[in-house]
Amino acid sequence: MMVWMEKVYYAGIETPTGTFWAAATDRGLVQLHGSSTREAFLTVLERRIKAEFVHEPAKFEELKGQLTAWNEGEPVEFDIPLDLRGTEFQKKVWWAIHDIPYGKLSSYGRLAEAIGMPNAARAVGNAVGSNPIGIVIPCHRVIWSNGGLGGFHGGYEEEALNRKRRLLMREGILPGVEGRPEEDIDLTSFFV
Repeated sequence: MMVWMEKVYYAGIETPTGTFWAAATDRGLVQLHGSSTREAFLTVLERRIKAEFVHEPAKFEELKGQLTAWNEGEPVEFDIPLDLRGTEFQKKVWWAIHDIPYGKLSSYGRLAEAIGMPNAARAVGNAVGSNPIGIVIPCHRVIWSNGGLGGFHGGYEEEALNRKRRLLMREGILPGVEGRPEEDIDLTSFFV
């Protein structure tokens, strides 16, 4: 008896700021990482999804165009189909993050309120941290309600926070990455 196995297509997408690794099913984008090697990307993907993985760069032309425009500083609203894989709670949080406009911010508490669970800010933080589709679901736009930068993929280490700073700088929120530029700006003024 033959067992059908889902196909997941993947490719490296070259952009002005480096390679993004993307994976998609026939339903939509399922994973995207910008700071990874092919091997590391596939290892994480294989842990999340049992599938046949097919290298297929042609599947990502639309995403490549949107990522390139975003990397060049254009305010892009990523409008490609998504195949979100997580708990119902995580998916609610991820869709709420997806709705944060370019150049704007939200907080863990605000997202908790947006999904109708105002006391779930900590759980929202966990969902933000497990976002598999960075940039398209812009978790870098989520900060603490007091205006602090919060964490980023990899935690609170300076390298992880500098990645978040670079993304916020690219979107015109921070003036640079050096030092702690967020301390000289009222980031809450960017809340939607």
